[in-house]
Amino acid sequence: MATPLPATPRSIHGEKTHPFPAIPLLRNPNHSTPTLRSFSLPIKRAVRSTPLLSISAKSDSLGSSAAVASEEDLASSLKGVEVFDLTGKAIPIVNLWRDRRAVVAFARHFGCVLCRKRADLLASKQEVMAAAGVALALIGPGTVDQAKAFSEQTKFKGEIYADPNHSSYDALKFAYGVSTTFTPSAGLKIIQLYMEGYRQDWELSFKQNTVSKGGWQQGGILVAGPGVNNILYIHKDKEAGDDPNIEDKRRRPDSASSAAAPPPPPPKKKDKPRGSSSYAQDLRKQLKPDAEILATVRRIYEESSSSSSANTSTHAPNNPDGANNGEAAKTLTLADLNLSSSCREVADLDSPSVLRAIERSILAVARSILSGRGFSFSVPSRSSSNQLFVPELDRIVLRSRSSSRPFAHLSTVRKATITARVLSLVHAVLLRGIHVTKRDLFYTDAKLFGDQSHSDAVLDDVSCMLGCTRSSLHVVASEKGVVVGRLVFSDDGDRIDCTRMGIGGKAIPPNIDRVSNLQSDALFVLLVEKDAAFMRLAEDRFYNRFPCIILTAKGQPDVATRLFLRKLKAELRLPVLALVDSDPYGLKILSVYMCGSKNMSYDSSNLTTPDIKWLGVRPSDLDKYRVPEQCRLAMTEQDVKAGRDLLEEDFVRRNAGWVRELETMLRARQKAEIQALSSFGFQYLTEVYLPLKLQQQDWL
Repeated sequence: MATPLPATPRSIHGEKTHPFPAIPLLRNPNHSTPTLRSFSLPIKRAVRSTPLLSISAKSDSLGSSAAVASEEDLASSLKGVEVFDLTGKAIPIVNLWRDRRAVVAFARHFGCVLCRKRADLLASKQEVMAAAGVALALIGPGTVDQAKAFSEQTKFKGEIYADPNHSSYDALKFAYGVSTTFTPSAGLKIIQLYMEGYRQDWELSFKQNTVSKGGWQQGGILVAGPGVNNILYIHKDKEAGDDPNIEDKRRRPDSASSAAAPPPPPPKKKDKPRGSSSYAQDLRKQLKPDAEILATVRRIYEESSSSSSANTSTHAPNNPDGANNGEAAKTLTLADLNLSSSCREVADLDSPSVLRAIERSILAVARSILSGRGFSFSVPSRSSSNQLFVPELDRIVLRSRSSSRPFAHLSTVRKATITARVLSLVHAVLLRGIHVTKRDLFYTDAKLFGDQSHSDAVLDDVSCMLGCTRSSLHVVASEKGVVVGRLVFSDDGDRIDCTRMGIGGKAIPPNIDRVSNLQSDALFVLLVEKDAAFMRLAEDRFYNRFPCIILTAKGQPDVATRLFLRKLKAELRLPVLALVDSDPYGLKILSVYMCGSKNMSYDSSNLTTPDIKWLGVRPSDLDKYRVPEQCRLAMTEQDVKAGRDLLEEDFVRRNAGWVRELETMLRARQKAEIQALSSFGFQYLTEVYLPLKLQQQDWL
């Protein structure tokens, strides 16, 4: 009897899954509650005395291994059938066992929860099979992209192939139909698997090719090879979840009467599963009354407010002890520092000042042409090599190095033309006294720009050339960020009460100059990476239980959200706590808010918010809160590289806590989203996790 793999496969969670699939549960008195049976497979090579091994399942099973045709007929039906590996390369299916023995599992579809359990059971036998020279493969009816998603979500480390045309399923005549999918035993088994922590991936389940055919497709298991015609065993599921009960009854002719193999050792006692509901309840019991937690938060607010007024320059976000020197001082600027490299920064300028700067730039170009030097712009270099992290300021700045952008050179003629066009458009916008979006700007000359990324990049160049912030150009991004909670402000004269904005929140105005008269009784700002977590917090009115302002940029932070957060911090003097995914990209997003982005390092003095506390979800939280294994995702090689690159950044190395957390992540090679906490309950984030974090002051 095989031992099931303790850890369950990972799956897409959060809003992409449902607690239970909509499958009718019918009672059938003739059958007991089915269970997913463990099984063993014939993995040792032996001389066969019969043309084909056909093994029946137990008689009380709803499904069984059907009588099969001859192995030659099966092999013949599979000739010409191709499947596709994860690179998209077509592979004749018989090649899977041509030169080796292989166990090939056929999934119902790549999102199927029952197939994920079967894949898990097979994976638990993979080491034994590999030691015996047996390959393990899984085929699913779907696209290569779906196969890749399945590979990323599960622990299945065997070979994975896609059969987008269902040709192998048709050739093997696997069962198909609604009646084989919605059965009482399948429904009960799915409930059992959900209780074990498995989840259906509904996005993969209901893509078009799956709905039209694969949704009602059944699978099976085939054991074959070496040799194209050497089909040793086949099991065809009669219904969803009809797992085989296979025993290796093949014997060499000279050992047919030998004694039966000794019984397998009794299964080891299972450890208490990680992320168990009982442990989650234990954490809930550790919570103190809200009044005591609020008293703790109020002390933090008072400390932050006093330190902000005393010294805004030394309270650095990467200061390990989070303390300042208590000496009153003005905010440090580049001009106060004696840096070895000269650096440039931009400032907020009024429209007349920007207009004069544009006109001076064009006059300089005209003089260059008249003097015979040609048409050329001097543009500050914004390359990575021209960036500098300044520990005293705790942000990235831009060195003063510039490069020439001549019109009379093939490599720069197009950029020089776009630069002149953008200067002309910005000049016209400022003369009219209006604001436009970056998308508006692009469509004024879409043929020249080609792609909005080209006009956006030159817009940043122009801002840096003129020495003004991008908002000073009156070109803004579309609304992206949202805010909700204990905040009232004026938006171009209109009074906005963010406690009355519903779960969607109030869109952060793209022109922050319109925002004024900030009023709040909040004790902190909660910065959230994603919209899903924001909606949970807003719907649960977390800001009323713990007075706070909640905002999100829905992923990568835009300029308006960064400016708005800085304004909240500067004017209201509130501590800022950040809630991001436990992955390298969550930490990158947090670093953009804190230290700035390399793309806009020229404006880091206006866009960065100092002293943001990393509240969660941190890599150490996965074990501390026993987040279930199926909610943890394996890091890809790209994830690992991003994590290692972060460890090389100066702003990370300055904080020992950040280094420890990143090393923990890379060592475990696991990541998790904020929504992983929903495995304990949809409101666990707001009812337990965040209150406990505040109570324990558990942040970096």
